[in-house]
Amino acid sequence: MYKNRIKDTNNNFNNSHLNDFKNKLIQAIKKIKHEVDKCYEEERDTYAEALDVEFKFDAMEREIQAEFRNIHRFLDEEEENDIERLRKEKEKRISLLKERERKISMQGRNLERAIETLNIKLREEDSPKLLKEIRELLQRCDVNYIAPPPVDSEVCSGQFVGPIQYRIWKHMKASIYPNITTLTFDPETAHPLLALSPNCSTVRFDDDKKMPPQEELEKNPRCFNYYYCVMGRESFFTGRHYWEVDVGKKTAWRVGVAREDVPRGEMAVSTTATGFWTLSLKGGSIVACTHPKPTPVRTSILPTRIGVFLDCDREEVSFYNAVTMTALHSFSMENMDGPIFPFFNPCDTDNGRNASPLTMFMPAL
Repeated sequence: MYKNRIKDTNNNFNNSHLNDFKNKLIQAIKKIKHEVDKCYEEERDTYAEALDVEFKFDAMEREIQAEFRNIHRFLDEEEENDIERLRKEKEKRISLLKERERKISMQGRNLERAIETLNIKLREEDSPKLLKEIRELLQRCDVNYIAPPPVDSEVCSGQFVGPIQYRIWKHMKASIYPNITTLTFDPETAHPLLALSPNCSTVRFDDDKKMPPQEELEKNPRCFNYYYCVMGRESFFTGRHYWEVDVGKKTAWRVGVAREDVPRGEMAVSTTATGFWTLSLKGGSIVACTHPKPTPVRTSILPTRIGVFLDCDREEVSFYNAVTMTALHSFSMENMDGPIFPFFNPCDTDNGRNASPLTMFMPAL
């Protein structure tokens, strides 16, 4: 009986212990099922994301094809117009030359008939009547060749060919969208230590300037008073816009776009989180000023000119090496709200190493 009690106790202990582990197994199974659900959910999300990315790339491919079709159509029309103009001039010149040829030929036939008439008279018998007829005939046959006015037959290629690529390029400029946007710096937003050119197309840091008193700064709330920044006069709500900024060989700069309501004084951060979408050169490297930390921009050479492409309708801004048109970085402006302004910071002179200005660049066509 004592042994049976021990056996029962062991059974109870083993069952209790086993139940505990079974419960743990059940909990483990539930946890794994939860992880499986998460896995499948993530799989579905990734599949949907892949479809979305595929759709976006396909849409961009169609857009590129459409843009090139427009270019091809423009070039085809230009070619047709040039060929038509060439053919009309060709027909005109040939027509004038054939008309001159006809007039010369007609005079030649008249002269030949005059010769034939005179030869006939020469073969007649001599008589007083013949003498009189010959005198009259000589007066009638006193025919001279009068050359028709000459036709300009010189064909110069310059009128129709010439610098054909440059000419087409200039024609194409009118149909480019977006065209180069003409920008100027807004003096009212410029930090007091920045100097602008008279036409507001160049900005640089001026070591000789002094900060005005605080009460004077407060009179203009649009003026940046902590960072050496300036905005463009022009603002954009809709459409696509492109401009270029000459940064030369500066050792530090910052360019891009910003919302109108960005702080003008000291900021905890000046990134995408606070309404700035900019690239910055610092320490010999370019970074995109993303939040919460900057994103390195990989480029084999430092650009001397930055192209900025703002697509308000898609809420995107992209940056390019404007010399090679190599893409540098693109931002999705998810919190775009209100007008968007071009934004610039030439930075301080860095003991003379960064004294060059930022300049709005306008390609000459």
